[in-house]
Amino acid sequence: MATEQKRGYQQLADFIAWDRNLAIFPRFCSANMLCLLHMQAEICELEERLEDLGHVNNNNTFSDEKRRRLCYDWSVLKELGSESPEKKLLAELRIKLAQYNQALTDQITLAAQKPPERSDMSYLQYWLQHPQGGASALRGPGSMTWSDLEDCGRRSLDDFVSLSPSRDVERTLTQWMLDALWPILRHLPRGVMPEREFGPHDESGKSAFTSMGDSRLFGSIADQISSFVATTLILIPVITLHFVQSADARLIIIVVFSLAFQGLVVLATEAKRSEVFAATAAFVAIQVVYVGSALGSGQ
Repeated sequence: MATEQKRGYQQLADFIAWDRNLAIFPRFCSANMLCLLHMQAEICELEERLEDLGHVNNNNTFSDEKRRRLCYDWSVLKELGSESPEKKLLAELRIKLAQYNQALTDQITLAAQKPPERSDMSYLQYWLQHPQGGASALRGPGSMTWSDLEDCGRRSLDDFVSLSPSRDVERTLTQWMLDALWPILRHLPRGVMPEREFGPHDESGKSAFTSMGDSRLFGSIADQISSFVATTLILIPVITLHFVQSADARLIIIVVFSLAFQGLVVLATEAKRSEVFAATAAFVAIQVVYVGSALGSGQ
Protein backbone atom coordinates (compact mmCIF):
# COMPACT_ATOMS: atom_id res chain seq x y z
CA MET A 1 0.00 0.00 0.00
CA ALA A 2 1.40 3.41 -0.94
CA THR A 3 2.08 5.99 1.75
CA GLU A 4 -0.45 8.41 0.22
CA GLN A 5 -3.26 5.85 0.66
CA LYS A 6 -2.67 5.21 4.36
CA ARG A 7 -4.73 6.98 6.95
CA GLY A 8 -4.87 7.39 10.70
CA TYR A 9 -2.45 5.47 12.86
CA GLN A 10 -0.82 3.67 9.92
CA GLN A 11 0.12 6.98 8.33
CA LEU A 12 1.25 8.37 11.70
CA ALA A 13 3.48 5.33 12.24
CA ASP A 14 5.12 5.90 8.84
CA PHE A 15 5.66 9.56 9.67
CA ILE A 16 7.29 8.78 13.02
CA ALA A 17 9.48 6.12 11.38
CA TRP A 18 10.52 8.72 8.79
CA ASP A 19 11.84 11.04 11.54
CA ARG A 20 12.67 9.33 14.84
CA ASN A 21 12.81 12.70 16.61
CA LEU A 22 9.02 12.63 16.35
CA ALA A 23 8.72 9.34 18.26
CA ILE A 24 6.98 11.05 21.19
CA PHE A 25 4.83 9.03 23.56
CA PRO A 26 3.03 9.87 26.84
CA ARG A 27 4.49 8.62 30.11
CA PHE A 28 1.04 7.92 31.65
CA CYS A 29 2.47 8.95 35.02
CA SER A 30 -0.81 8.91 36.92
CA ALA A 31 -1.91 5.52 35.51
CA ASN A 32 1.49 4.00 36.24
CA MET A 33 1.48 5.31 39.80
CA LEU A 34 -2.05 3.95 40.30
CA CYS A 35 -0.96 0.47 39.20
CA LEU A 36 2.07 0.58 41.48
CA LEU A 37 -0.08 1.60 44.45
CA HIS A 38 -2.54 -1.23 43.82
CA MET A 39 0.27 -3.79 43.52
CA GLN A 40 1.78 -2.39 46.72
CA ALA A 41 -1.54 -2.90 48.53
CA GLU A 42 -1.82 -6.48 47.21
CA ILE A 43 1.68 -7.32 48.46
CA CYS A 44 0.96 -5.79 51.87
CA GLU A 45 -2.18 -7.93 52.14
CA LEU A 46 -0.22 -11.11 51.36
CA GLU A 47 2.41 -10.17 53.93
CA GLU A 48 -0.27 -9.69 56.57
CA ARG A 49 -1.85 -13.05 55.74
CA LEU A 50 1.52 -14.79 56.05
CA GLU A 51 2.18 -13.11 59.40
CA ASP A 52 -1.27 -14.10 60.68
CA LEU A 53 -0.72 -17.69 59.56
CA GLY A 54 2.64 -17.81 61.32
CA HIS A 55 1.10 -16.37 64.45
CA VAL A 56 -1.58 -19.06 64.43
CA ASN A 57 0.97 -21.85 63.98
CA ASN A 58 3.12 -20.55 66.84
CA ASN A 59 0.37 -19.96 69.38
CA ASN A 60 -2.16 -22.72 68.64
CA THR A 61 -1.70 -25.47 71.21
CA PHE A 62 -3.41 -27.92 68.88
CA SER A 63 -0.82 -27.36 66.12
CA ASP A 64 1.69 -30.14 65.79
CA GLU A 65 5.36 -29.55 66.49
CA LYS A 66 6.17 -29.62 62.77
CA ARG A 67 3.98 -26.61 62.04
CA ARG A 68 5.40 -24.66 64.97
CA ARG A 69 8.86 -25.14 63.42
CA LEU A 70 7.78 -23.44 60.17
CA CYS A 71 8.92 -20.02 61.34
CA TYR A 72 12.55 -21.03 61.84
CA ASP A 73 13.17 -24.28 59.89
CA TRP A 74 13.05 -23.93 56.10
CA SER A 75 13.31 -27.69 55.57
CA VAL A 76 9.90 -28.12 57.20
CA LEU A 77 8.37 -25.63 54.77
CA LYS A 78 10.06 -27.45 51.90
CA GLU A 79 8.43 -30.74 52.90
CA LEU A 80 4.93 -29.28 52.96
CA GLY A 81 2.70 -30.09 50.01
CA SER A 82 2.00 -27.55 47.28
CA GLU A 83 -1.60 -27.25 48.55
CA SER A 84 -0.57 -26.04 51.99
CA PRO A 85 -1.67 -22.47 52.87
CA GLU A 86 1.93 -21.38 53.40
CA LYS A 87 3.09 -22.64 50.02
CA LYS A 88 0.14 -21.06 48.21
CA LEU A 89 0.69 -17.68 49.87
CA LEU A 90 4.43 -17.74 49.15
CA ALA A 91 3.85 -18.68 45.51
CA GLU A 92 1.33 -15.86 45.10
CA LEU A 93 3.67 -13.43 46.87
CA ARG A 94 6.53 -14.31 44.50
CA ILE A 95 4.36 -13.58 41.47
CA LYS A 96 3.14 -10.26 42.88
CA LEU A 97 6.66 -9.21 43.90
CA ALA A 98 8.03 -10.05 40.45
CA GLN A 99 5.30 -7.95 38.81
CA TYR A 100 5.81 -5.10 41.26
CA ASN A 101 9.61 -5.10 40.94
CA GLN A 102 9.38 -5.17 37.16
CA ALA A 103 6.89 -2.31 37.11
CA LEU A 104 9.05 -0.34 39.54
CA THR A 105 12.16 -0.94 37.43
CA ASP A 106 10.27 0.13 34.31
CA GLN A 107 9.28 3.38 36.02
CA ILE A 108 12.86 4.07 37.08
CA THR A 109 13.99 3.53 33.49
CA LEU A 110 11.16 5.63 32.11
CA ALA A 111 11.86 8.49 34.53
CA ALA A 112 15.46 8.64 33.29
CA GLN A 113 14.41 9.06 29.65
CA LYS A 114 14.61 12.49 28.06
CA PRO A 115 11.55 14.59 27.27
CA PRO A 116 11.11 15.67 23.64
CA GLU A 117 12.18 19.01 22.24
CA ARG A 118 9.47 21.65 21.95
CA SER A 119 10.25 22.04 18.23
CA ASP A 120 9.67 18.31 17.64
CA MET A 121 6.37 18.37 19.52
CA SER A 122 5.23 21.43 17.57
CA TYR A 123 6.18 19.81 14.26
CA LEU A 124 4.27 16.63 15.16
CA GLN A 125 1.21 18.70 16.10
CA TYR A 126 1.58 20.62 12.82
CA TRP A 127 1.63 17.40 10.81
CA LEU A 128 -1.37 15.95 12.64
CA GLN A 129 -3.51 18.95 11.64
CA HIS A 130 -2.07 19.62 8.16
CA PRO A 131 -4.38 18.67 5.23
CA GLN A 132 -1.49 16.85 3.51
CA GLY A 133 -0.45 15.20 6.78
CA GLY A 134 -2.62 13.62 9.41
CA ALA A 135 -5.52 15.90 8.47
CA SER A 136 -6.95 15.46 11.99
CA ALA A 137 -8.02 11.94 11.00
CA LEU A 138 -7.47 10.28 14.39
CA ARG A 139 -10.62 9.48 16.34
CA GLY A 140 -11.51 7.85 19.63
CA PRO A 141 -9.44 7.39 22.81
CA GLY A 142 -5.87 8.59 22.44
CA SER A 143 -6.56 10.73 19.38
CA MET A 144 -5.91 13.96 21.33
CA THR A 145 -2.75 12.72 23.05
CA TRP A 146 -0.47 15.30 21.42
CA SER A 147 -2.98 18.17 21.18
CA ASP A 148 -2.73 21.18 23.45
CA LEU A 149 -5.22 21.38 26.30
CA GLU A 150 -8.08 23.84 25.93
CA ASP A 151 -7.97 24.95 29.58
CA CYS A 152 -4.23 24.74 30.32
CA GLY A 153 -2.73 25.59 26.94
CA ARG A 154 0.44 23.76 25.92
CA ARG A 155 1.04 20.30 27.26
CA SER A 156 4.08 19.91 29.50
CA LEU A 157 6.96 18.18 27.73
CA ASP A 158 7.74 16.34 30.98
CA ASP A 159 4.55 14.34 30.43
CA PHE A 160 6.10 12.77 27.32
CA VAL A 161 9.16 10.70 26.50
CA SER A 162 11.23 10.81 23.33
CA LEU A 163 12.59 7.61 21.83
CA SER A 164 15.20 9.47 19.79
CA PRO A 165 18.73 8.80 21.10
CA SER A 166 20.36 11.66 19.20
CA ARG A 167 18.96 14.65 21.09
CA ASP A 168 20.12 16.09 24.39
CA VAL A 169 17.95 17.97 26.84
CA GLU A 170 20.80 20.34 27.79
CA ARG A 171 20.84 23.42 25.58
CA THR A 172 24.51 23.89 24.70
CA LEU A 173 25.97 26.62 22.52
CA THR A 174 26.37 24.09 19.72
CA GLN A 175 22.65 23.32 19.78
CA TRP A 176 21.77 27.01 19.82
CA MET A 177 23.97 27.61 16.80
CA LEU A 178 22.39 24.66 15.04
CA ASP A 179 18.92 26.09 15.68
CA ALA A 180 20.04 29.50 14.44
CA LEU A 181 21.56 28.05 11.25
CA TRP A 182 18.58 25.81 10.50
CA PRO A 183 16.47 28.41 8.58
CA ILE A 184 19.50 29.12 6.36
CA LEU A 185 20.56 25.51 5.84
CA ARG A 186 17.12 24.31 4.83
CA HIS A 187 17.01 26.78 1.91
CA LEU A 188 20.33 25.69 0.43
CA PRO A 189 20.26 23.72 -2.86
CA ARG A 190 19.39 20.05 -2.51
CA GLY A 191 22.77 19.05 -3.90
CA VAL A 192 24.49 20.88 -1.03
CA MET A 193 22.16 19.77 1.75
CA PRO A 194 20.42 16.43 1.09
CA GLU A 195 16.74 16.33 1.99
CA ARG A 196 14.24 13.60 2.72
CA GLU A 197 10.58 14.10 1.91
CA PHE A 198 7.41 12.58 3.29
CA GLY A 199 3.91 12.48 1.93
CA PRO A 200 2.34 13.56 -1.36
CA HIS A 201 3.91 16.18 -3.61
CA ASP A 202 2.26 19.37 -4.77
CA GLU A 203 2.16 20.73 -8.33
CA SER A 204 5.76 21.96 -8.07
CA GLY A 205 6.95 18.47 -7.18
CA LYS A 206 7.76 19.27 -3.55
CA SER A 207 6.42 17.73 -0.38
CA ALA A 208 5.01 19.77 2.47
CA PHE A 209 7.23 17.84 4.91
CA THR A 210 11.00 17.71 4.52
CA SER A 211 13.87 16.71 6.74
CA MET A 212 17.60 17.19 6.31
CA GLY A 213 19.28 13.91 5.49
CA ASP A 214 22.39 14.03 7.70
CA SER A 215 22.05 15.75 11.08
CA ARG A 216 25.66 14.88 11.92
CA LEU A 217 26.82 17.29 9.21
CA PHE A 218 24.94 20.15 10.87
CA GLY A 219 26.35 19.21 14.26
CA SER A 220 29.86 19.24 12.80
CA ILE A 221 29.34 22.72 11.32
CA ALA A 222 28.04 24.07 14.62
CA ASP A 223 30.94 22.45 16.51
CA GLN A 224 33.48 24.12 14.22
CA ILE A 225 31.82 27.50 14.67
CA SER A 226 31.77 27.18 18.46
CA SER A 227 35.44 26.06 18.42
CA PHE A 228 36.36 29.13 16.35
CA VAL A 229 34.50 31.40 18.80
CA ALA A 230 36.29 29.79 21.75
CA THR A 231 39.72 30.20 20.15
CA THR A 232 38.97 33.83 19.30
CA LEU A 233 37.87 34.51 22.87
CA ILE A 234 41.23 33.24 24.12
CA LEU A 235 43.23 35.47 21.78
CA ILE A 236 41.21 38.68 22.18
CA PRO A 237 42.15 39.36 25.85
CA VAL A 238 45.86 38.96 25.12
CA ILE A 239 45.68 41.44 22.27
CA THR A 240 43.50 43.82 24.31
CA LEU A 241 45.80 43.73 27.35
CA HIS A 242 48.76 44.57 25.13
CA PHE A 243 47.28 47.95 24.18
CA VAL A 244 45.73 48.87 27.54
CA GLN A 245 48.14 50.73 29.84
CA SER A 246 45.94 51.31 32.90
CA ALA A 247 46.29 48.66 35.62
CA ASP A 248 42.65 49.14 36.69
CA ALA A 249 41.43 48.73 33.13
CA ARG A 250 43.51 45.57 32.74
CA LEU A 251 41.99 44.13 35.92
CA ILE A 252 38.47 44.81 34.61
CA ILE A 253 39.35 43.19 31.27
CA ILE A 254 40.66 40.08 33.03
CA VAL A 255 37.45 39.74 35.06
CA VAL A 256 35.14 40.28 32.07
CA PHE A 257 36.95 37.89 29.74
CA SER A 258 37.32 35.27 32.48
CA LEU A 259 33.55 35.29 33.06
CA ALA A 260 32.95 35.09 29.30
CA PHE A 261 35.40 32.19 29.01
CA GLN A 262 33.72 30.34 31.87
CA GLY A 263 30.31 30.80 30.28
CA LEU A 264 31.57 29.53 26.94
CA VAL A 265 33.07 26.42 28.53
CA VAL A 266 29.79 25.67 30.30
CA LEU A 267 27.62 26.23 27.21
CA ALA A 268 29.82 24.84 24.45
CA THR A 269 31.19 21.75 26.18
CA GLU A 270 30.05 18.95 28.45
CA ALA A 271 32.79 19.68 30.99
CA LYS A 272 32.21 18.81 34.64
CA ARG A 273 32.19 21.46 37.35
CA SER A 274 35.76 20.67 38.41
CA GLU A 275 36.94 20.83 34.79
CA VAL A 276 35.25 24.20 34.28
CA PHE A 277 36.95 25.53 37.41
CA ALA A 278 40.37 24.22 36.31
CA ALA A 279 40.06 25.64 32.80
CA THR A 280 38.93 29.05 34.09
CA ALA A 281 41.74 29.14 36.65
CA ALA A 282 44.31 28.37 33.93
CA PHE A 283 42.81 31.08 31.70
CA VAL A 284 43.00 33.65 34.51
CA ALA A 285 46.57 32.59 35.35
CA ILE A 286 47.71 33.15 31.76
CA GLN A 287 46.31 36.67 31.78
CA VAL A 288 47.76 37.48 35.21
CA VAL A 289 51.19 36.23 34.16
CA TYR A 290 51.03 38.33 31.02
CA VAL A 291 50.00 41.46 32.96
CA GLY A 292 52.69 40.82 35.55
CA SER A 293 55.40 40.50 32.91
CA ALA A 294 54.10 43.63 31.18
CA LEU A 295 54.20 45.63 34.44
CA GLY A 296 57.69 44.32 35.20
CA SER A 297 58.94 45.55 31.86
CA GLY A 298 57.39 48.94 32.47
CA GLN A 299 54.62 48.69 29.86
